[in-house]
Amino acid sequence: MKVLMLFLFMVSLAVAQSFEDFERRLEGIRSIRVDFVQRIQYPWQSKPEVSKGIFYAQRGGRFRIEYEQPEKTLIVSDGVQVMVYVPRDRTAFLERVERNSSPVVEALFLLSRPLSEVFELVGEMEGSRGKTFILKPKVRDDYFSRVLVEVSSRGDIRGVKVEEKGGTSTTIEFLRITTNFTPSENLFRVVVPEGARVVRP
Repeated sequence: MKVLMLFLFMVSLAVAQSFEDFERRLEGIRSIRVDFVQRIQYPWQSKPEVSKGIFYAQRGGRFRIEYEQPEKTLIVSDGVQVMVYVPRDRTAFLERVERNSSPVVEALFLLSRPLSEVFELVGEMEGSRGKTFILKPKVRDDYFSRVLVEVSSRGDIRGVKVEEKGGTSTTIEFLRITTNFTPSENLFRVVVPEGARVVRP
């Protein structure tokens, strides 16, 4: 969940050439849709876990993630509460958004803190395929240690790697991106499916 909340941040880098460009572009994004491939590498496993799906988000903390592989899962938030629904188990987990305590998430997804207040650019790497921005939280955060963002020579985003303090890393590949679309009325509604078992952590 924490990693997926970084999508809004990653899309804003689609044509950014500097951290300042990145921050300005983030301010102009009202809504996004991303087709993605996600690979999570745990320190205790030799092979990464691969997932595929679609992500939607809108300013104000509203988002929707539809995982298609390896298992159908729906994660949706209306900005007040979050629901994780697993059709196979017919179980819906409900939690209030305010329980999130990560400054990184607040700045990058909920947009409730300025990026320059939370992040610093600690380096840039030039490669044959483009440039990689290296960002590090400059406030105390219990989860994340670094974020690496790879962009092409034209400034198009290629992928993002998020490193957590426990040694887990997540790489997200962008397949298709749409920004500033008009969401349907029900896209970010939290509705528990009929017959589902509700769990509140």
